[in-house]
Amino acid sequence: MTGPIPVRRTATRRGLGYRGGGGSLDTGAKSRSGVGEQLREARENKGLDLFRVERDTKIRMKYLEALEGGDFSDLPGEVYTRGFLRNYASYLGLDADEIIDDWRRETGERVTAVPQFAGPRPVTIRRGLRFERIHLVALAVVIVVLVVGSYFGFQLTRFLQYPTLGLSNPTGTETVQVSSNTTTYIFEGSATPGTTVLISWDGQEATSVIVDDSGHWTYTAQLHFGSNEFDITAKNLDTNHASKTTRVVVVVPVVSPTPPGPMVAFTTPADGASVASGTVSVTGTSEAVSNISLSAIYLGAPPVAGSTAPPVTPAASSGASPFASTAASLPPGSSPAPSPASVSPLGDGSFSFSLQLSPGSWELILVGSNSKGQSSQTVYRTIAVPYKGLTVTLQVTGGEAWMWYDGDGTAEQSNYPDGWTQTLVLNKWFCVSVPGKPDYVYVTMNGTSLGPVSAYGGTHLYLDTTHAPKNVSICPA
Repeated sequence: MTGPIPVRRTATRRGLGYRGGGGSLDTGAKSRSGVGEQLREARENKGLDLFRVERDTKIRMKYLEALEGGDFSDLPGEVYTRGFLRNYASYLGLDADEIIDDWRRETGERVTAVPQFAGPRPVTIRRGLRFERIHLVALAVVIVVLVVGSYFGFQLTRFLQYPTLGLSNPTGTETVQVSSNTTTYIFEGSATPGTTVLISWDGQEATSVIVDDSGHWTYTAQLHFGSNEFDITAKNLDTNHASKTTRVVVVVPVVSPTPPGPMVAFTTPADGASVASGTVSVTGTSEAVSNISLSAIYLGAPPVAGSTAPPVTPAASSGASPFASTAASLPPGSSPAPSPASVSPLGDGSFSFSLQLSPGSWELILVGSNSKGQSSQTVYRTIAVPYKGLTVTLQVTGGEAWMWYDGDGTAEQSNYPDGWTQTLVLNKWFCVSVPGKPDYVYVTMNGTSLGPVSAYGGTHLYLDTTHAPKNVSICPA
């Protein structure tokens, strides 16, 4: 508990009235201030001394004494006096506004009457414009409300909006004709950003295409021959709102297959085959032909046993036999070459020929043609018809010559003129004797020319199926 509060007393009071900042006194005022008494009584009721009040309010003690004593002339001015009164009254728990009004009445200032039940007092701006925390909070709330309202307004507009769809490729038409070798087509267009473009091909499940932020989209579609129908729609998947569906038909022409050209091929005999019998069966297949022609060209003696027939190399353009320039004449006594034969293929395109060929190497030539006169490519086969036993041809060349010959025990002798020829078909052996002119008599064995009898070193030539031709001193009887 503090001791008695010191109070400065003025020996002589000339009045309590305050007139403006000059501090002049109203000589007719009372010697004691009612405002000062309220302040002092409130302080004493709270048990406070002026030292404590000075420390808490930061108002100097001499100004506190002046306020309680009503000596307003010691105060620095009207503005400071009001400030000290408001702070001091608030500190003591008094109504600051009532204290200010009482002070104004004591100093003779005009006071505006305030109704007992007044509404909220208007904000009085003191010492310039001042923002308090409540103002900042209110401003933040307003900003948040505006942002949230704008967002929900945007979402509401977006929810109610239907997407738009446009095509930049193709443009101006809903039917597109492309070339027959086209397999893909690129669609391009625009749509409302944030939507999805759905593209259905020939009624299949739709493919989703993302629209970028600029509203552009593109899609590469696969195509098939004929009409390709595409249904294109822009859809907002959140609201399920969709644009009008655009149908585009991309037509890929159907290419008609090229009719097959005439074609023939050998089935038998195989190329290079050796046909033991002189009757040769030729079979094959064909396509898109109505007539097939087969011809045979004699190439020479059959190859020696164990050798390989020469390969067939058809002429590049003319279709002529590659062996036409080397085709040989049949040995004397041989059957003539068969004439070209023609047949019509069966329903499945197959065909067959039967040829009678003399011993030797032969080229078979096959070609087909259709009703329009178009010919197939010419195909070739080379075959060999081997000799059986010995086939010997004698020919006199250069002048008349006398000779004696025997084959398998059948002997002949005579004087033969120039140009004479004879072919013998034997089983085992042959021997010829030309005592006078061995260089006039030429011998061919199994299609192979052996030259004149003299080429073997004498006037006698012996042949059989087991030995090479040789000169002998005497032919067997």
